[in-house]
Amino acid sequence: MCDMQIYICMQVTFFKCGGVALGTATHQGAMDGTAAFHFFQTWSAFSRDGDRDVVKFPYLDRTLLCARDPPIIHPDTLSLFRLKTTNLSQPPAPGPVVVNEVFTLRKDQISALKHMCGGGRVSTFSAVSAYMWRCMCLARRLPPDSTTRLEFPVNFRRSIAPPLPDVYFGNAMLQVSVADKTWDVVSGNLAYVAHRIRDTLGRVNDELVRSAVDYLELDLAERDNRPAIGVLPATDLCVVSWLGMPLYDVDFGWGKPLAMLRAEQNRGGFVLMMNGAQGDGSVRLSMSIEAAILKDFQRFFYTKLDSKVYSKF
Repeated sequence: MCDMQIYICMQVTFFKCGGVALGTATHQGAMDGTAAFHFFQTWSAFSRDGDRDVVKFPYLDRTLLCARDPPIIHPDTLSLFRLKTTNLSQPPAPGPVVVNEVFTLRKDQISALKHMCGGGRVSTFSAVSAYMWRCMCLARRLPPDSTTRLEFPVNFRRSIAPPLPDVYFGNAMLQVSVADKTWDVVSGNLAYVAHRIRDTLGRVNDELVRSAVDYLELDLAERDNRPAIGVLPATDLCVVSWLGMPLYDVDFGWGKPLAMLRAEQNRGGFVLMMNGAQGDGSVRLSMSIEAAILKDFQRFFYTKLDSKVYSKF
């Protein structure tokens, strides 16, 4: 984990109307969102202002996240974090048609969700993720006694001791998950679901991170070098948070970007959560979802849910 080359590709497209699109592809194992956006900010600052701009150079010492010798794995580690979603030896069969949609929650809608989940004690991420998880379970018509799982990467830069430098360039994310019975997700108080997410986030501390690094070090010694396929089970949802990221601060001298989105993907159940472009407190959800359940998800997403909804299926 301490010796990794960095891969990043760029494509610039100039349109006849005068617009410009910058496309990028990065190696997730080499840099996470925080590191990538710091790179884009530094690059654009140099392009715009040259040496006049004061920038913070990246911190490249990967030894900060090396495994311990000998490795020590805490018992809670394997129950909380997930390494991969598929068996590399079993390619997935052709799945359902997947579409990409962007859903928007206004500031007042987010406030209402957080109030339903306990007010200021619950973050925007926990409240919105809980609501999406419930809507997906309903739209997919999962059996009440089935087990459903919500996955999400956690930025642990400030969770370890000592904390990583703010400009650490690498991947400081840990993929964790929370599982429950479908009936408990859709029928109970939304605050229960949000608190499950919040409590999982709270369990990511120095010991858990170090244990995960140690486990990865042991596992990588025997792992196949082929990339993981990354297909989620039909019961699961993965939410990646870019809340608070400087999505619209990358200015090459032409002004700030009008739009920022991830490239289209074809894996159902993946969601990217980000702040609205206008800085009005809204949240945008870029979602890959099975086409067959899109209308049902839209209906549930913009309707106040209660336990009676599930009884209709």
